[in-house]
Amino acid sequence: MNEKHITLCNKLLYYLVAPGLLLYFISIDSGIITSSFGVLAIFGLAILLGVGIPMIYKKKNPEYKFNISSKYANAMAILVILELTYNMSK
Repeated sequence: MNEKHITLCNKLLYYLVAPGLLLYFISIDSGIITSSFGVLAIFGLAILLGVGIPMIYKKKNPEYKFNISSKYANAMAILVILELTYNMSK
């Protein structure tokens, strides 16, 4: 794999899988859908692949760096904290 594929893998993880998982948990909390082991297994596999592949590439190419927007990272952190706060208050 080359750097372009690893960057795509990271983008999919940060901009598709992470918000999708957060939306899944919010949908469960609001009662729109029910929890499913299959969906959680798919998200788990996507996260393992999304983290594992770049880690292997990074070991072979230590100079590789992937940056995400700090605003995006802060927004996701706030959403996760709000989700956790909601779950703790139930």
